[in-house]
Amino acid sequence: MSAFNEHFLDKYFGYRVRYVEAVRERAPHRAPWAIAAELARLSFVIGASALCMLILGALTVGALERVGLQPWPVIFGLLTLMSASLGLLAVRGLVAATGAWRAERLVK
Repeated sequence: MSAFNEHFLDKYFGYRVRYVEAVRERAPHRAPWAIAAELARLSFVIGASALCMLILGALTVGALERVGLQPWPVIFGLLTLMSASLGLLAVRGLVAATGAWRAERLVK
């Protein structure tokens, strides 16, 4: 795994398994709260990515109407795609966190 994936993508846009495991080791009764915190964090990241995608999409359309196919609409379009892909990474992390939440609830 590359350092970029581990230190940026997985840390901010993925389900942090190491964080939940550290909480489980130190305070096993708080493991469900750690997973709930991950669910809330990832939901926030998804909402923020969607908002950025909406704003950047509007900027892309506005720039296309105003200047045509020049650098600014292309830049805004690429940023929109990046925001969408990071949002999808967060959705993947949310699915993993939901699975961990269900597994934790089944154990009890």
